[in-house]
Amino acid sequence: MGLGRIYDLNITAYRGFPEVEVVALCDRDEAKVAARGAEFPEAGRYTDLAEFLAHDMDVVELLVPSPLHREITCAALGAGFHVNLQKPMAANLAEADEMIRAAADAGRVLRVMENYIFYEPLRVLRRIVESGEIGEPTGFHMKMVATGKGGWDVPFETWLWQFEQAKDVGGILVYDDGWHKFSVALWLFGPVRDVMAWIGETEIGPGFVIDAPTTVMWNHESGLRGVWDVTYGVDMLTPSKYYTSDERFEVQGIKGFARVNHCTARVRQEPSVEVYADGECRSYHALDDDWGSSFRDSSRQYIRWLRGDPQGELLWSADGARAVMQFLAAARESSRLNRPVLVKDVQS
Repeated sequence: MGLGRIYDLNITAYRGFPEVEVVALCDRDEAKVAARGAEFPEAGRYTDLAEFLAHDMDVVELLVPSPLHREITCAALGAGFHVNLQKPMAANLAEADEMIRAAADAGRVLRVMENYIFYEPLRVLRRIVESGEIGEPTGFHMKMVATGKGGWDVPFETWLWQFEQAKDVGGILVYDDGWHKFSVALWLFGPVRDVMAWIGETEIGPGFVIDAPTTVMWNHESGLRGVWDVTYGVDMLTPSKYYTSDERFEVQGIKGFARVNHCTARVRQEPSVEVYADGECRSYHALDDDWGSSFRDSSRQYIRWLRGDPQGELLWSADGARAVMQFLAAARESSRLNRPVLVKDVQS
């Protein structure tokens, strides 16, 4: 359900995948339903939610805008379906908790999709860290430059949804892209104890504000410190098949470092992963570093998990997604108060 821009990435999981069948499509835009339905001529086509939820199916892939997540997720769970929900999970923790209760009441599995942790260069980064090749980690740094030129075409209505939700959740970059970055930090290094954030603003037009420059710092319960730095380059051309974000991820260890040099975009022609340890640098050039592949792999792992395959992964479970939501909410609260915030104290 939800056949907009992000559908183009999510649907790749279901093409040529014999373990699943697409049996119904739904969007309030009849033209989208007709266009997307051409690929699945035997699938039911709906513009009405209730009619869609009356169809015989097992899992609902929910790709609607975030402000609609709570209402439609609860309806789908209540109708007896497992849900694979596009991130961010909700506008706040209260909404997240309502969806978690709905899943428990229905006896169904709510999963919040996070594609970054299925991006092969980041999975290689994790293996390098866990192998001990760079020694004990001493710091984690992520940098993102949001830019204004390049990338794929995003419908204007999608941007309107983004800016509408930003009024309630504190900004497009921290809320939407931040979900990815906070997910990566939790996946790599576990629970976060406290957060300090400065969320800035840059006006890009009358009534439209980008939440950059922004810096978020945090301490994991292990004692490891992380930093996410966000800047905005409105006139910077960023070659990309997807969004125009120049991203880097680096883990520093006591013996060396490992870094992922790109994700959604290709600003410089560099190996996707580099490792420096014991005086030598090693580069990875043959990984699947197409960001779109992470959407395919994420949803397929969920389907495998539902079918009982031990190789399947539920990332994120509903509780795991709530932890990401709490991390994000703590960053917003810290910026509002201009002081560090304990994550466990943020419950709204």
